[in-house]
Order: sequence, then structure tokens, then C-alpha cells
Amino acid sequence: MTEAVESLYRSFVDQDPAGAITVIESARAGGLDREQLFAEVFVPATAMLGLAWAESRIDEMTFTQAAVVAEQVLSFVTPQAAAADTGITVVVACIEGELHAVTRNVVVAALQEAGHRVIDLGVDVGPGTMLEKLEETSASILIVVAEQMGTAQAVRRVVDLLDGVGRRDVVVLVGGGPFAADSRLARSVGANGVVRGAESALTVVARVIRDRLGGEE
Repeated sequence: MTEAVESLYRSFVDQDPAGAITVIESARAGGLDREQLFAEVFVPATAMLGLAWAESRIDEMTFTQAAVVAEQVLSFVTPQAAAADTGITVVVACIEGELHAVTRNVVVAALQEAGHRVIDLGVDVGPGTMLEKLEETSASILIVVAEQMGTAQAVRRVVDLLDGVGRRDVVVLVGGGPFAADSRLARSVGANGVVRGAESALTVVARVIRDRLGGEE
């Protein structure tokens, strides 16, 4: 499976959607269903992409174009069947100034598949909009995604706003290449944890439900 992941990553970087779909179809022919394609091929390949960007092994233009290819492929691998509704609402957004949605798309798809009620605010979302949606939905989990160092550091503004209005009950999780590359960055912006992909998002959210919201894993 490592070969399929590396081939898909290379198709992203080479801006080759046809090649990316060929990799997916080949893996499907090898016996993988949509859930396995998503978890075992697509998610690791996008994680490689985010890390390469965070570590400056690819430039911004390459990352942006590769992300477009990943978006085109996502519909071929997104799991269709969802688990029973957990009753847990999670707000997900890319921070203001952040237009790259690779990590956000992966996290949203994984949480929806697990039965969580996901409010996807999209990209380039300001702290005020996040707060409004948290208030509107009574959600207590917020996942903020940033793929660039500048936008990653801006997550501090979200945390400060929540503190300022007395919403310390909101658990702020962060995702994206910079946070995956350096876990200390999450602490520096005041986040409660890091999601590093689909499986990580499920695990961390389950832990929050168990430990902070009084629910069960």
C-alpha cells in the first residue's frame, strides 16, 4: 500500500489528476473499498503533501495546484455510508487568510462518516464567524485548519476571542502541515490538541467527548 500512497502523492505534486485517478482505480481493483481507499491511500497521501509543504520541500504554488488535484480525487474515495448520529456537533473551518483545504476536507469527511454533526464553514473564516456558529449550534468542539505558518499563528486570535467572551468550554483543535510538523506550535497558539488526519481526528474528538464533554468514546 505504501507504493499506492507514494504514487498518489506524486500525482498530486505533478498536477496529474488522470494519474491520481489511475492510482485510485488500481487500488480499487486490488480489492480496496471506498472506506479503505480513503483511510489507507488518500489520507496518507494528503498527509505527505501537507508535511512536504510545511517542511518547505515543495513551494506554495506546487502545494496549491496539488491541493486542487486532491480535491478532484476526493469524490472518488469519500466514504458514503455514515454511522449512526452521535449527537455531537463539531465546527470545522480554515482560518482567515487560509485558502488551502486539503486537511479540512479529510477531517470533515472522516467526522461525517463517524456520525458526527459537522458544520463546515469552508476556507478564509474569521474568528467572529466561528464564534457565531459555535453560539448558534451550541457546539463545544472547534477544529481550525491552517496550512501556512502565518495563518497557523493567527489561530491565537480565535483562542483569545473565545477567552474574551467567556467560552473557555470550547475545545479548540488545530490541523494542517505546520501543526503536524511541530506540536509545540499548537500549544503556543493556545490550542487544546492537534488533528493530523482522519484517524487522528476521530481519536482526538472521541477523547474530548469522553474527557471534556462527559460522553462515551
